[in-house]
Amino acid sequence: MNRSPLPVKRWGVLDTINLCLMIFVCLFVVDFQHNPLISWLVIAAFGIWALTVLARNIYLSKYHKQ
Repeated sequence: MNRSPLPVKRWGVLDTINLCLMIFVCLFVVDFQHNPLISWLVIAAFGIWALTVLARNIYLSKYHKQ
């Protein structure tokens, strides 16, 4: 079966920027003693991003195997 390629990449420029921001935030911003709510919100946001990257890679792997 000849399929056209999906317009989705495994890793993009936005993912690189998100990874850099995540490293910076984890090193310098997350402070559970002074700002616990902000720290949890930041961790939740980056967790959602990581899950979408993982889900996108799983989807693309299944798509290319077919």
